[in-house]
Amino acid sequence: MSSTVKTLLYGLTDAGQGIEAAMLPLDGFVVEVGDGEPPCVAHELAERIARALPPLTARWARLARGSRLPAGYSGACTPPEADRPTGAAVHVACIDQDGLDPETIPADVDAVWLRPRSSGSSSATRFDFALVQKLSHLHRVILEVPDGAAGVEVAIRLGRPYAVLFADAVWFRPGIVDLDLLEQSLAVVQRLNKRSL
Repeated sequence: MSSTVKTLLYGLTDAGQGIEAAMLPLDGFVVEVGDGEPPCVAHELAERIARALPPLTARWARLARGSRLPAGYSGACTPPEADRPTGAAVHVACIDQDGLDPETIPADVDAVWLRPRSSGSSSATRFDFALVQKLSHLHRVILEVPDGAAGVEVAIRLGRPYAVLFADAVWFRPGIVDLDLLEQSLAVVQRLNKRSL
């Protein structure tokens, strides 16, 4: 590793829990904005969560195609074919690995959130690391770690991502974070980042 790996948490649905999670060494939060089941939240709740977070953490909203960016969010995570939403300083393309051709990702996205394959039992088997390396020559890569603390070291050592993102691997249930699991995962990232300095 030649630089420190950033850390992101996806799926907050509660402003109070956001305050607790922000006490951990996280660089940013991604909130799912929409009308579906948790972790989706309505625009109003997304804005309350943004206000509860510390000022220096990144706030990104994962949006369905054509949705607007809520107040308080500087970044938007969208399907790869979507245009940059109005007001988004950062535009992240959310991509599944199956059938992915890195050359088809729009050049103007700021990063690529790569989701793990549905098959496999761990980070070691749920990512095509040759694809990750190819993709990292074109874009900043954010790997969604499917197995928390157990897999984050493999994801970082083999993928060399710009950032790792924790989602359902650290949830107690959709939208509710298990702060102990999150803390364990972040401790691995911190250890690896210290070695890279």
